[in-house]
Amino acid sequence: MLNIAHRGASGYAPENTRAAFDKAIAMRADAVETDVQMTADDTLVIYHDAFVDRNSDGRGPVVDYSLAELRALDLGGWYSAEHAGQRVLTVDEMITEYVGRIPVVFEIKDPRATEPLIRMLAARAVLDRVHVTSFHWYPLVQARALDATVPLGYLTQRYDDDLLDRLVRRGINQFCLHIGQLTAQRVAAAQARGLVVRAWGIDHPWQIARLFESGADGATVNWPDWIPAYESAASPSKSDSRR
Repeated sequence: MLNIAHRGASGYAPENTRAAFDKAIAMRADAVETDVQMTADDTLVIYHDAFVDRNSDGRGPVVDYSLAELRALDLGGWYSAEHAGQRVLTVDEMITEYVGRIPVVFEIKDPRATEPLIRMLAARAVLDRVHVTSFHWYPLVQARALDATVPLGYLTQRYDDDLLDRLVRRGINQFCLHIGQLTAQRVAAAQARGLVVRAWGIDHPWQIARLFESGADGATVNWPDWIPAYESAASPSKSDSRR
């Protein structure tokens, strides 16, 4: 079960910050997931929301900020005093500081970021250490046209057989379905087409059981200790030791 720390270990540290990514590595996650947007001066940055209001001391759209202006925002104080002073990361910094330590899943939030992101990943020779996902269809099609090798994943709450066939035709490798839509039958249908199935939207520990029962290949989780805890509790050796 691929255990991907969603926006880093965002259940334990402010999302998409060094604190969250470092925590995910310390918790031995298999990979970290993060989000890509563009600034007003066309810099690729790590940020989830379209607006900075929710998780910073600023206001307004990310795309209205230059990189220098974004750098001035505190991305950790909203979470806790301990994490105050966390600053925005650029994609270039994410590659330099983290891709060598842990695989990274880049989710494209701003479709304009697609071409510069793929070109940067290729130029930095890290395509074998990253995945690219999006809720948007066209960025994935564009990414595949730019590079034949990078693993691509489509994030969706929708399931139907036509969609699975389109993913295969477009060379999109991963079907990333919301946990609420995940069933063993749907997972099996996607895997039979050669697709990797990853879940997202996990908010409660009990959903980890559903993840495993479905036969999915992995999931993004804010709490990257949940999947190992479930595996440990379910392992025969643990059961035997309690008898």
